Amino acid sequence: MNDYDTKPMRIWQSLLFTAVPAALIYVAIWVVAPAITSGLSQPFLVGYLICFGTTEVGFFAAALVAYRAEGNPPNWRAFTQRYRLGRPCRGDIVWAIATLAVMLITYLGLGFTAQWLASIPAFSPHPVFPPELRPDAQAHLVIGVFMGMHIKGAWWVLVVYLVAWLFNIFGEEMWYRGFMLPRQELAHGRLGWLVNGLSFTLLHIVWKWNLLALLPGSLFLAYAAQRRRSTWIGIVAHGALNFTPIVAIAAGVIG
Repeated sequence: MNDYDTKPMRIWQSLLFTAVPAALIYVAIWVVAPAITSGLSQPFLVGYLICFGTTEVGFFAAALVAYRAEGNPPNWRAFTQRYRLGRPCRGDIVWAIATLAVMLITYLGLGFTAQWLASIPAFSPHPVFPPELRPDAQAHLVIGVFMGMHIKGAWWVLVVYLVAWLFNIFGEEMWYRGFMLPRQELAHGRLGWLVNGLSFTLLHIVWKWNLLALLPGSLFLAYAAQRRRSTWIGIVAHGALNFTPIVAIAAGVIG
């Protein structure tokens, strides 16, 4: 069970390691991004890219710092063993595809809960959030416009979002499935995935109207990663699921 010299992660530590990044992301998206939009008269997309990119780079950096803070040796072999980034096998790929299917089906199947939660003031989106960040996004999308900005020919938007997406996927998966999950397994045994999945769901409090829709997929992702002892499960499934906005941006940029 032990991946290098990891120590058990108690519930209070799981809450701490989730609450801090969740709070930072929440402030970035709910406070800083709207301030950039109103204060600098910029499309919401500009503020979002700045906040999304910086917070996800921070996630990636935190995962690397956490590895060294544990006293692990600074070499690639040790890093891949501790964070479960060894070469994936065929079984890992099959589980990753299955995980993606479960995440997609449960998210779409529970989409109605986002509308319901958004009707509750405490769970509703920020007033300045563009349609792309709201539960009824598909009904209000405009081709060639993304988060309030005309993006036809704006290739820099696609490049910046793609880089932010890479940090988003590798940063969050290295943190949750690489850093946290092995230690949660040591503390909670076969139920480590349950604590991990709940923690990962709470990270998305920034999109609080989506929490119920995200919960089943987050739990299955954590279960699959624990069963296969592979962080690649999350990188592939999570990455594919979050790739949708990049496709939309590419279509808008091309026009």
